[in-house]
Amino acid sequence: MKMKLILSLGLAMLTLGTVTIGSAAADDWAYWRGPELDGISRETNLPETWDLETKKNILWTSDIGGRAAPIILNGRVFLNCRTADNINDPVEKIHAGEQVVCWDLETGEQLWKDRFNVFQTDIPAPRVGWASMCGDTETGYVYVHSVSGIFRCYDPDGKVIWEHSLFEEYGKISGYGGRTQSPIIDEDRIIVSFLTANWGSSKGPGPKYCYYAFDKKTGALQWVSPTDGTPQDTNYSSPIIRVIDGQRLLVGGDSDGSVTAINARTGQLVWNFKMSLRGLNASPVIEGNNVYISHGEDNIDNQQFGRIQCINAVGVGDITETNSVWRVDGLKAGYTGLLVKDGILYVVADTGNLHAFDSQTGKELWTFNLGTVGKGSPVWADGKIYVMEVNGNIHIVKPSREGCESLSRVEVLSSNGTGLDEIYASPAISNGRVVFVTRDRTICIGEKEWQGTTGEKPAMASEKPLGDVALLQMRPFEVDLMPGQSQAFEVLGFDANGGFVRKETVDALTIEGLGDAKVAGMTFTAGAGDKDYGGTVSAMVGDLTAVGRVRTYPNAESWSWNFDSFKGAAVPPSWIRAHIKMKPMEVDGGVAMMSAPGKGRPSHQILIGPSTMSNYTIQADTKLTEIKRKLSSVGLTNQRYNFIVKGNNSRLSIQSWAPHLRMEKNIKFDAKPDVWYRMKMVVEVTGETALVKGKIWNRDEEEPTEWTLTAEDPHANLTGSPGLYLYSLSDSYFDNVQVTPNN
Repeated sequence: MKMKLILSLGLAMLTLGTVTIGSAAADDWAYWRGPELDGISRETNLPETWDLETKKNILWTSDIGGRAAPIILNGRVFLNCRTADNINDPVEKIHAGEQVVCWDLETGEQLWKDRFNVFQTDIPAPRVGWASMCGDTETGYVYVHSVSGIFRCYDPDGKVIWEHSLFEEYGKISGYGGRTQSPIIDEDRIIVSFLTANWGSSKGPGPKYCYYAFDKKTGALQWVSPTDGTPQDTNYSSPIIRVIDGQRLLVGGDSDGSVTAINARTGQLVWNFKMSLRGLNASPVIEGNNVYISHGEDNIDNQQFGRIQCINAVGVGDITETNSVWRVDGLKAGYTGLLVKDGILYVVADTGNLHAFDSQTGKELWTFNLGTVGKGSPVWADGKIYVMEVNGNIHIVKPSREGCESLSRVEVLSSNGTGLDEIYASPAISNGRVVFVTRDRTICIGEKEWQGTTGEKPAMASEKPLGDVALLQMRPFEVDLMPGQSQAFEVLGFDANGGFVRKETVDALTIEGLGDAKVAGMTFTAGAGDKDYGGTVSAMVGDLTAVGRVRTYPNAESWSWNFDSFKGAAVPPSWIRAHIKMKPMEVDGGVAMMSAPGKGRPSHQILIGPSTMSNYTIQADTKLTEIKRKLSSVGLTNQRYNFIVKGNNSRLSIQSWAPHLRMEKNIKFDAKPDVWYRMKMVVEVTGETALVKGKIWNRDEEEPTEWTLTAEDPHANLTGSPGLYLYSLSDSYFDNVQVTPNN
């Protein structure tokens, strides 16, 4: 009986469709910053006052709230948020998770909801549902990026079209702070960024901040673009796309404190501008050729904290010293996206003030006090600005070059009546409706019979086609294949400005590092041997080369890794995130994989197979050592559950979602240092329930008949990669790793 493997939709075959330029309709708010990606609505006759108590201009409310901004597409409101289950209640917390909710924009009727588990992340419940969704005006699809790294495409009625697990497939790093980037759609691509430690050429030595571009219809990976610097934080700056000097650019804030521009079609790095010693969270805006962005941390070149920066976006390479148009230091604005309209730049500072600057000169025009810190980004519409405070206040103000007039301020109380509600989300505007999301509720305001207009979205500047092919790309860029599976590739040619020129004709692929795989023309077929491989496929046209990445797995009847032949820094080539924390080391007359304490977080996981696996057993030998009276924790991962020996705590545990231990069972187990143990783990799913079983014994003894520990989850993880778990406080070892199908 073979392990069950569910192939990700869209990756078995890829064909090139017509490359079109998508444009959001003015009455759709398909991205959290609106149809122009910059917080501007062209709609008119929008409400300037409303009241929760009298219900003035209130069209509907929902008792579902969240942290992320809503989106509106084709008359429907979509929100990514956590479920309402109380993680502090020992009975209720097992049901806690993340969800996507869809309402009818006009009536507030809930049309559908999709709940899913949070797994393998340190992000706590109040920060679940961080990233806003985005929608595609061409297909009607909507997309979510969960805190666990689930990247999912839905049709309008909630059917899953395709899905990736960014953590398990690409080594996404999920920080405890919760910062999760909102995806963005451009033409045929959906683009998302995150910190990653992957395999092969992207294995490290340290994490990288990368943009990943997927085909919005199929989920096939088009390109990956690592930025230049060394990450300092997780971050959540969302990019904006504009045509600058004839080239379509994606501009965003990076985790190393820089602003980076890449070609939006090819992912090629164009320029970089260094600002801060910490990661950037504020989202940039663009007016003409000027990029505006801010931060609230250390500046790179003085002792002040915070900066408002205007950058000339025409340039190549490191433009830090040459392309500053103007800057204002000492103003901390590290959370909200900026807003520029009619020559005025609006900035919500961390202190709770709304600042207005002349966008060309940087001269401050005025300051308006909102109150306390604001984290929901401001939105300009109908001559007004909708702007929020974290502490439950929603403002509508009317700005001009001379000053700012308050039209209304509504204080929103928490749903239990104690204290103020919290607001992190920006509003969404469509068809005369303004939708606010607070921690405790969703509110839609507007006139029942809207008499306004939608206006027209301004066209981007013209691109400059250059004609000649200057860059080749392999599509798809990366795939995972089981023994005997095939993948058709193609090569696309782009000019130096990123314009698509043609699909290239190539006789055959060249493969490297992929064992006994075969190629027939542009079709690759994985070998059927007992080894795993990670390598490349490539093709040349003239003096240009296109390269793609392929991982293949051993014969599906049984996988086994014995490390006696491994030397230096070698790790199994298909394993994700292994290079950072593991290396072969001689121990007890053989070679095992050792993990030692080092820089960065002590917790780490290595992923061994596709995220779509189920119905398997994982087994490994483990040994702990003691350093300064400290022992590590080690364990196994099966379908997104962990079975862990906690050396320091003398416990044996089955658990999921570490910050809250949504489902957990543990017993006392006194792991001895310098003793080899054998661990074994299986997950059995019946209906919606998972039975998670683990056993451990001295490897020199016979395997016990009974399972050492079992736990039940009423919300089963149906799939997930096999893996190894580490919490490195001292040296620890793994050997004889096996993955086998369940009987």
